[in-house]
Amino acid sequence: MMVSEEVQYSHCGGPLICRDDDDMDKGCVDESLKETIPHKYRDGRGGINIEQVRRDQRQAQRQFIRSMIRHLKQLRRQR
Repeated sequence: MMVSEEVQYSHCGGPLICRDDDDMDKGCVDESLKETIPHKYRDGRGGINIEQVRRDQRQAQRQFIRSMIRHLKQLRRQR
């Protein structure tokens, strides 16, 4: 596989590299990505709704912290 073009993008302080491979069919890549992105995270334009992803991440973090607090309270009661 040959890399015909390499472009660097800056996102959140770290570089992202986008490569254009001649050997890869663009349609196949786009279709396979659509299948891996859950419907609730799609933005309707073929991309990802980053705000929804961030909301879900914050909610998961809150649930994790609540779960850990409950677990610690249970351990404390057992003593």
